[in-house]
Amino acid sequence: MPEMPPPTVTVARPVVRAVDEFYDFIGTTVAVEQVDIRARVQGFLEKVHFVEGSRVKQGDPLFEIERTAYQAIRDQAYAQLQSRQAERVRARLDLERVEQAIKTNAVSQQEVTTRRAQHDQAEAYVAAAEATLKQADLDLSYTRIVSPIDGRISRRYVDAGNLVGAGQQTLLATVVRLQPMYVQFYVSEGFLGERLGVGAFDGGSTRPFFIARENEPDFPHAGILNYMDNRVDEGTGTLLLRGELPNADEAFLPGMFVRVRVPVGTQADAICVHDRALGTDIGGKFLLLVDPEGVVRRRPVGIGRLVGEMRVIPSGLSADEAYILQGAQFVFPGMKVNTVFEGQTPAAPAESNGPDAVPAQE
Repeated sequence: MPEMPPPTVTVARPVVRAVDEFYDFIGTTVAVEQVDIRARVQGFLEKVHFVEGSRVKQGDPLFEIERTAYQAIRDQAYAQLQSRQAERVRARLDLERVEQAIKTNAVSQQEVTTRRAQHDQAEAYVAAAEATLKQADLDLSYTRIVSPIDGRISRRYVDAGNLVGAGQQTLLATVVRLQPMYVQFYVSEGFLGERLGVGAFDGGSTRPFFIARENEPDFPHAGILNYMDNRVDEGTGTLLLRGELPNADEAFLPGMFVRVRVPVGTQADAICVHDRALGTDIGGKFLLLVDPEGVVRRRPVGIGRLVGEMRVIPSGLSADEAYILQGAQFVFPGMKVNTVFEGQTPAAPAESNGPDAVPAQE
């Protein structure tokens, strides 16, 4: 019976290329500004001026609380101030009169002292009345609630007609600013020391980062890292980093989980192989190589990140070795094979079986 010829496998040589190095994290989006709109005075809510979920500008009216009682208190405080001011005028005139009279001994020194005390008291009454009026004006202004920032407003938490501000500052709505948006995430202290450096954020930072939503295959959104916390969490050994994302289309809302990618440099001579050529067993990842004699060898390798269809191999492989790309399921270590390089047409069986018998296609 004739001997079966060795099987033919497709082989390739590793590609040496520059590869950007980065680390991936999971982060959350946080509003740059978020303001709780609360009732600062007690009263019945009369009007709601906004559409729930709409954009609002700073100064836009949001709510109105009944103001009749506060207007009356303000008018009363104004009238009291007018009365105190009149008393101060009278006290000043009385003081001036006795100060003239004392020059001719027409009044006693005690009378001068009494009038001066009355004048000082009138000044104090005026100051107190002015403070009361200022507080009344402030309480009256609190009945008209406006947006303190530009942003998007939530739903209303209280309907018109309800009593608010009774014993507590009732939460009425929330306004969040969506442009820009913060993204915060945690990194290990080792990543800080080895990749970023403790002083990476001194004097501001221009280090870019990229984020993606859960359903996005790539990282299309770019921002700038701008903050690093001043201490490491003792319980987890992690450090908070924060970046700023323009969010011009307002696609990100506060509280979203996002994938974060932080570039840390470039590896100029990374060895890459087709990811589909890698095998896995209990010992980890491996490649099947073909040595110059045409014999299959199993080689454990370390793996790095995926770059398109290529996988970075940081250890276990040199650039001049040939690995099996197709046909690995038909062979085993120690078996002799014929080889054809990727992209070539298989030739007729020949005496020479090693990968060096066929010129490499770079």
